Amino acid sequence: MLFKKPDPEQEKEKGKEEEVTIQEQADAITAITASTRVLGVRVSALVELAIFYAIMFALDYGLGGGNRFMETTPHPFWFIVLVISIQYGTTEGLLAAFFSTLALRVMNVPEPAFNQEVFDYILSLMRQPMMWFMAAVIMGELRVRQHRFQMELRDTLVETRKREDLITDAYNRVNRVKEALETRAAGQMRTVVSSIQAAKSVEQQEPTMVYSGASDIVQTVLNPKKFSLYALEEGVLNLKVNRGWTPEDKYKQKILGTDPIYQRAVGEKKFLAVTKPDQREALDREGVMAGPLLNKETGAVAGMMKIEELGFMDLNVSTVENFRALCEWIGTSLDNANRYQEAKSDSVLNHEHQLFSFGFFPKQVQIFTSLAMRLKFEVCLLIIRLENADDLNLEERRKIPATLSQACQTVMRTTDMAFDYERPGYEFALLLPATPVDNLHFVTTKLDTAIEEIVHPVAPRSKFSVQIQILHQLEKKEDEEKKEQPAPADKSKDGGEKVPAEAESSS
Repeated sequence: MLFKKPDPEQEKEKGKEEEVTIQEQADAITAITASTRVLGVRVSALVELAIFYAIMFALDYGLGGGNRFMETTPHPFWFIVLVISIQYGTTEGLLAAFFSTLALRVMNVPEPAFNQEVFDYILSLMRQPMMWFMAAVIMGELRVRQHRFQMELRDTLVETRKREDLITDAYNRVNRVKEALETRAAGQMRTVVSSIQAAKSVEQQEPTMVYSGASDIVQTVLNPKKFSLYALEEGVLNLKVNRGWTPEDKYKQKILGTDPIYQRAVGEKKFLAVTKPDQREALDREGVMAGPLLNKETGAVAGMMKIEELGFMDLNVSTVENFRALCEWIGTSLDNANRYQEAKSDSVLNHEHQLFSFGFFPKQVQIFTSLAMRLKFEVCLLIIRLENADDLNLEERRKIPATLSQACQTVMRTTDMAFDYERPGYEFALLLPATPVDNLHFVTTKLDTAIEEIVHPVAPRSKFSVQIQILHQLEKKEDEEKKEQPAPADKSKDGGEKVPAEAESSS
């Protein structure tokens, strides 16, 4: 069972509030015990005593009889003795009792009675101070015990807080480990599923589909920040796929045969890594790893894969071996796809989605263009491109050619022809003989509607662009003459119309 992950911000704010509350309590307790002292007595107690006695003497000599409240019961000095003892403890309480005794008896000792014994006289003089001292000791010790309890409580509070912090830190460490394990387990599961899906996408018969699937599996297995795939075409490596490139990057999109990286990777069929000094010069800051897309069975090189940027911890021996294995796997798939396309180019029809093959396209364009110039009709060409193939999943990319073929069938006349174009599966051509240029906007509107109704339900994220090419267009003078030319009809000698030769033959 997975624990609910706490909100870091809420936990942080809550921790701060608790820390402030506990700190305030500890500071309050410390403030009571850490007051400034003089000879072990708190200065605040001395100040309070001085103020109290000043007020009492003022009241006694101003409003009373000047006998230090001897006839008042209970005596006012009880207040200061009790308050100081309860507030500060035994030491300050005894000091208050001592000062109260001095304030009461200094220059204020009554004369003994005539028949009063000495012990009774001394008792009458000391009874009130003795009670003050007893009260100061009792109340002060109670305050000392309470203070001792508060200090123990404070120490326990601080220790509890430290223990709580340790437990919280330990919990957070365990929680991070747990989350890391969960993430790793989920990542491994996603990696396995993604690898299987990417592997299925590599084993295709269309080179463009192979490149698309290869980019997915490279991202899944190697997790590079930037990488690219090149195709070997007429002795030049042309960029086909790149991931992570930014406008500021100046990596080559076309690598010529004279470049060192071409000579080592394609010519010598070597795998290059920046970790090896003898290979670093050949890479020439174009990447950290590069290798040929090689079919080991036939020795054919279909292109090159290059890793431009990789995490520091990811550049290890295992990554290099995985890179080599991926190059050979993708190279084998590309070689098989290229050979399949070469074999299929000789056929007229692509039986997978019922479109004419690209190998048949140039011949038909040449034939219809020649006929158009001879018979004076216009020929137009619509090139339909899938612009965001990388955003689609494998199943959507597989279904697009068939569904687009259905969409074209709703637009085409019997004389129109639909072909695979330069990138089969991603580019298509619609040849429109005898379609006036002025009427092309009707065709494109119908085509947009058909794509929206037939293709988008299957691949809703797909985006297409349509390019118009005019293969042959009549000049305005020829077009007007063709429109104004009357139907051929000659008068016969007997006054009737002469039937055209074609009509005669058909009858």
